[in-house]
Amino acid sequence: MAKQGNLSIRPVQYRDLSAIAKFVEREAIEVASPLSAPLEDHIETTKNYYGLVKLLSVFPNPSQYDFYGYVLEVDGRLVAFVKISPFNSSQSTWRVEQIIVDSTFPKLQYHGIARDPGSALLRYCFDHVVEARNWILEVNVNAQQVLALYRQNGFQPLAKLTYWGISSEILSELALQEPAIPNLMPVGNADARLLYQLDTASMPPILRQVFDRHVQDFKTSPIGNLICRVQNWSQHVDMVEGYVYEPQRKAAIGYFAVQLARQDHKPHHARLTVHPAYTWLYPELMIKMAQVAQLRPEQPLHTTSTDYQRNGKNFSIRSVHLAWNILC
Repeated sequence: MAKQGNLSIRPVQYRDLSAIAKFVEREAIEVASPLSAPLEDHIETTKNYYGLVKLLSVFPNPSQYDFYGYVLEVDGRLVAFVKISPFNSSQSTWRVEQIIVDSTFPKLQYHGIARDPGSALLRYCFDHVVEARNWILEVNVNAQQVLALYRQNGFQPLAKLTYWGISSEILSELALQEPAIPNLMPVGNADARLLYQLDTASMPPILRQVFDRHVQDFKTSPIGNLICRVQNWSQHVDMVEGYVYEPQRKAAIGYFAVQLARQDHKPHHARLTVHPAYTWLYPELMIKMAQVAQLRPEQPLHTTSTDYQRNGKNFSIRSVHLAWNILC
């Protein structure tokens, strides 16, 4: 815990959840990724299963940092909240998932410098998560106030993301076609090295350095697999994933994952990675994902297109990844 006068920054606790929920209602929260679950739902789930959440935070597993972060209080009043999590298995890169700041609160003295509450909370994270060498986050390009906060604290643009919503009618038309996908394989731990190589090949060197992924990031332990299955069951979703294997190069050249929502009011979510030398796979994998989505044909499909290059594709950019590097 760090205190300075009437200022207190500490890890989030169960007693903070109700106050954070009210804080979310009071403040206008700008969500960067439309694929992420609303923070209100996450808070409610954490309150209902707080004992299980605390148990899972004790040992390494995919849900260890499911609701991890810090709150900033002044005279017992909640002024800011940040939710963070490690981005890779080595925890060399961490992610700021959500930050909420009372925009009406004046600047505070933090380490002898007058900072606004959001900057003080971010700096606290940088100082106390000692294993983190890099920090990343995602922010809507139209959220100028939030962008200014991150830029003031050293974040720089890293990659641009476009979010696409494909209607159920278009999915039905795509599903009528037959994809030309040779050697489509199911995903398992034995394929982790292939998927790691595909992931690193799809991005420029600066991203590989910041993301710092390893083969272990593409493996799932038996306990982790069980926890993921329980989470999917509780969230009423099913996961279908596969990759395209190139036997001559002995490499994975494409990967897709579709999260099927079993509730009618929620869309399906999809992730897609294609090797830069095999861009012809994009339409073929889209057809395959459309066929998978026909298991629940009445819902649309939300997917993400990542533009790591600076050649100016004609995309309507929805959000931007920012990165902050800790220099030794």
